[in-house]
Amino acid sequence: MKTKLISSLIIVFVSLQMYSQTIEPLKVEVEKIYQSTVVLDYDAILDSTYPRVFEIFPKEQMKEVLMSTFNGAEGIKVKLLPTPPEFSFGEIFKIDKQSFCLVDHNLAMQLTLDEEVEDSEMMISIFKSAMETEKVTFDKETNSFTIHKRSTMIGIYDDFTANSWKFLNKDKNNVLANKLLSEKVIKQLGL
Repeated sequence: MKTKLISSLIIVFVSLQMYSQTIEPLKVEVEKIYQSTVVLDYDAILDSTYPRVFEIFPKEQMKEVLMSTFNGAEGIKVKLLPTPPEFSFGEIFKIDKQSFCLVDHNLAMQLTLDEEVEDSEMMISIFKSAMETEKVTFDKETNSFTIHKRSTMIGIYDDFTANSWKFLNKDKNNVLANKLLSEKVIKQLGL
């Protein structure tokens, strides 16, 4: 009886040690990508992105898209608003030779349009659906929409990342995740 109790305690202790050794580096990398995004350090954002993304979108092309999005190209300018991220970390899944973790965080942004918005209610409805949130407001004076939501990043640790945590943003239709991750991973993560 005593032996079973001691064995159980050792297993729990070892499990907690393994979890803390894995979650701490993840927390450091999550904070890095968040801070890089807040200050719009495009190179650091791309360095924290899961490298297989660049098989689909070349790194320089992604950088140009990021820059144009935040600098107001194509009639819309996106500005990230300061908000406490309040990270929450899901379970770390080990699937084959990879590790995954879903990381939720707060995200606030302002979308300012060049053209005057005629039907703000319709636009609010579109943004709510596209962004999967109920927190969308319109400011007629600035012709901008403010969006608050919980966003999810997929943390990935594998050979492609040189065994460090890198990230994919989870989107509504999981377009990139479906292209880059196996069906087994998609199912296990509940995507």
